[in-house]
Amino acid sequence: MRATVDGSGIVAQSQSALAPFRLYRPESIAEVKAVLAADPEAVLAAGCSDLVARIREGCAPGALVSLRKVAGLTAITHDGGVLRLGSMVTHHKGATSATVAAAIPGLAAAWSRIATVRIRYTGTVGGNLMARRYRYEMPLILGALDAQLSISDRRTLVPGDLWTDDTTALLTGIGVSTVDLVWFGYERSMRPTTTVAMAIRRGADAALSVHATAGSEYRKGVSLRADTAATSVADIDAVSTAAVLAAQLPDGVADYTGSAEYRRHLVAVLTRRLLREAATATHHREDEPHV
Repeated sequence: MRATVDGSGIVAQSQSALAPFRLYRPESIAEVKAVLAADPEAVLAAGCSDLVARIREGCAPGALVSLRKVAGLTAITHDGGVLRLGSMVTHHKGATSATVAAAIPGLAAAWSRIATVRIRYTGTVGGNLMARRYRYEMPLILGALDAQLSISDRRTLVPGDLWTDDTTALLTGIGVSTVDLVWFGYERSMRPTTTVAMAIRRGADAALSVHATAGSEYRKGVSLRADTAATSVADIDAVSTAAVLAAQLPDGVADYTGSAEYRRHLVAVLTRRLLREAATATHHREDEPHV
């Protein structure tokens, strides 16, 4: 494998070969853990699309642990009201999965719109999450869905924890509860400046709550929540609910592409759009559990 150095055009002006590295190809999670225990500096390699970018940025791994052959990491199931995704599920497989489409139609639709064709067939949901890059979209999407991330040492995280968690953690799977999920949607028309994912869930008292995550390619996503008194999506006041969500954005979301006030305006517009889309959606009847 070769890394481009100061190259441009179709053919790089110069290249430098990577230094030799150790390559491990475990076939079980137990073997991965054993490798990491014996070689703690080893870098986990999933689809490798982000790894190539890291190498171009200066990463020089002494050892790689390929996860391609690890059993069970490409499974997609929907049982007991939980959609489970193996960490090695590619973007293409997730977006085209009949199981995902039946469980959460909005997730399949959102997943189908991210990344390029080349990356979609190689990049994985686990790699997208664990790369911890603001411009990657699965942390926003799965964050709004309150996904539970299973780590090999039996810890459970949510997407927001990834920014402070150990970067060597082995993500094995993702779980999303669908029992109380009424609707999910994703608005990326204002990327790279602002992107919003939104899930609407029904509480024990039948009232609906809204969980949105808003982010950009330049800032970590922010979790936004609003409870409503509505029992039907059509009865949610889109204007006032969007205002409540947008007001939760901190001043720290400002950057050279826009002020915090501008970002709040964009989030209000996008969340109103999503709420109105949800009110007219017909994927599932609202009283039909997603199991």
